[in-house]
Amino acid sequence: MIPEKYSNIGKGGVVKEGIFVRFPDFAPACDDKDWSKTHSKLIIVGESNFFTDDVPSVFKDPEAWYKGEDTQHLVPPSDDPKEPNKYSKLVNTYKTETRHVDRLLEAMREVSQWVIKCIYSKAIYYNYFLRPATYKKGNQSFKKDCKPIDCEVAGVALCEIIDIEEPDIVIFASKYAYDVFQEYIKKTKYETKARIEFVYHPSRDLNWNSANGKQKFENLLREYWIKK
Repeated sequence: MIPEKYSNIGKGGVVKEGIFVRFPDFAPACDDKDWSKTHSKLIIVGESNFFTDDVPSVFKDPEAWYKGEDTQHLVPPSDDPKEPNKYSKLVNTYKTETRHVDRLLEAMREVSQWVIKCIYSKAIYYNYFLRPATYKKGNQSFKKDCKPIDCEVAGVALCEIIDIEEPDIVIFASKYAYDVFQEYIKKTKYETKARIEFVYHPSRDLNWNSANGKQKFENLLREYWIKK
């Protein structure tokens, strides 16, 4: 079940039933109960999830993914009796066993000196694109898969999430997703009081160890997340 506050996001648009009614596993992840006491409200935005080409889903067909009536083939159950939910685990916002999430979490621990068990216990975590990327020759970037309909749905969803949550800062952990969102808000003239920034995706050592990687992420946390 998704929180009631997310049930009307995008309703009546491209995804007529509501974006997170159709994709409940993609809704923002947050178990943060005390953000107002210890830190400002933070949304961390990843790029996307991904499926390999052999997953029996309609994810490679954007129209069917967002508008089709056959919702049973969005994130289908596995035929493996030992892992019947293995596909839904790949595209669940609450997943934590990925390298880039681990690196973000490590930086949050270093800056705060708090015991933080998971990223969404001290922030809202969310993936910008609402369709899984393909995985081709080790490339799981969404850029190769992105279509105009993906940009429209993603933009609507995040703007409404920001309006509902009223975060102090939104940090994209993907320069590509950040650039696409900037294009969307420029086109729609969307306005928010939230600070919107980006850092390079933590999955690549060279990017993460650059000035726009871990160093920038930690500086943003110190300036906008930790309460003075």
